[in-house]
Amino acid sequence: MYLLLAVPILILTGAAFCYRRDASFNGLDSNEHPLKALYPLASVLYDIIKKNKKEEIFGNTDVLREIYVDEHPESAQKKQGCKCIASVLAVLGVTFFVCFLYTFSREHILTGGNHLKRNEAGKGDEKYNLILDSILTDRQNFTVRVSERELKGEELEKLKADAQYYIDKMIFDQNESAECVRGKINLISEIPGTSVKIKWTDDNSWFLSVDGKVKNKDYTEPVPATLHAELTYFDEAWDYDLDIMIYPPEVTEKDIFLDELNKSLEEADMSTRTENYYELPLKVGDKELSWEEEEDNTSVMFLFIGLIAAGAVLPAMKQDIRKKQKKRTDQMMQDYPDIISKFVMLITAGMTCRGAWNKICSDYLKKKKRDEDGKGKKQGNKKISIRFAYEEMLISDREMQLGIPEVKVYERFGTRCSVPAYNRFGTLLARNIKRGSAGIIEILESESKESFAERRENVRKKGEETGTKLLLPMFGMLILVIAIVVVPAFSSF
Repeated sequence: MYLLLAVPILILTGAAFCYRRDASFNGLDSNEHPLKALYPLASVLYDIIKKNKKEEIFGNTDVLREIYVDEHPESAQKKQGCKCIASVLAVLGVTFFVCFLYTFSREHILTGGNHLKRNEAGKGDEKYNLILDSILTDRQNFTVRVSERELKGEELEKLKADAQYYIDKMIFDQNESAECVRGKINLISEIPGTSVKIKWTDDNSWFLSVDGKVKNKDYTEPVPATLHAELTYFDEAWDYDLDIMIYPPEVTEKDIFLDELNKSLEEADMSTRTENYYELPLKVGDKELSWEEEEDNTSVMFLFIGLIAAGAVLPAMKQDIRKKQKKRTDQMMQDYPDIISKFVMLITAGMTCRGAWNKICSDYLKKKKRDEDGKGKKQGNKKISIRFAYEEMLISDREMQLGIPEVKVYERFGTRCSVPAYNRFGTLLARNIKRGSAGIIEILESESKESFAERRENVRKKGEETGTKLLLPMFGMLILVIAIVVVPAFSSF
């Protein structure tokens, strides 16, 4: 056991000895190097590993040079190696120390090499898992069952008295006393906290059922009886006898009324068995009866659920609108870089803003018609998903065809899209019409680059969101896998 303590002692001794010889690591940052006190000892071990040319196990030299760009490569590699070695030493030291504490504090079941402690009387038997080694057998696991300490002499007599007292106290919990027994008798099978077992003999069967119910339904006068039981404690056995007086069961006016009612119901059932209806009695003896159906609250429950559902419709619809609005915004931002790049290409080719606008709209209409024709043949004229940005451009193109001034059309386009990027695009085109086209191409090219960069950023964010959403099912699968592995392992014990 004390050998376990040798490892942490050697580590601490070596660290103290090497620290006196090498204090070059004192200036390191404690946050980055919390185990720097072990670095001098780790440095000695690192030099041994380096002599064997195995220092690459601590990390690639080129990678460490990139990380520690302001340090010499060899120094960076040594620092990384000392950090790894110090961590290993700390883990080993803590592990051996914890093992020592556990072994030292654990209560040993074997005393003197071959003695097992026996439980005190009343605490039950104990099972000990040991390892058996003999000439005829190899080392193997062996389970030894040790019974609790058996009482003898005065202790046994006291136990018998206590057992009888407990029985006398518990068996008449539904009766006044042994001199007046009317209800069920509690036939206990053992004395709690002891190894005393109780067996009730068949001599009680003429006045007592197996579950303790007294057979006194037909009694009109008190009847004497004797309870018989046999108590056992290890090899000891003794009888228990108790004289009781059984009285007829107490019958209240309510019990008499219910018996008469049941008889009336049976008679009514017999007399109307051939008829379509069963007639309930309205009178039993001199007592009037009235019958009512049980209240059915199902309709109230349905009404309550319906009101809740009705109240939830409006918030649900608003939530659905918000989702669709976000979907529209996401789609428009996805199409924005393509629209800007097409616009720049057409403007650079010599088209006017209006001509480029019209060209983009006409291309979209052709593609949309082609998609509708293709998908309509395959999917039975299934509705095609529209592109909101191009649809807004189509509206603006029709406005220009109707004679609305081009400047106003672009401004209305930006306002109608309600997306900052498109609002900026519409304002830019309107300013171009008002002040001239100088520098419009450069501005649009810059806008195109920014929009593509923004789209890449949005794609990255969506990927991160998707990964975050997958954490919960992945965590559930991890728990399931752990359960599949751990449960059989524990079950085997």
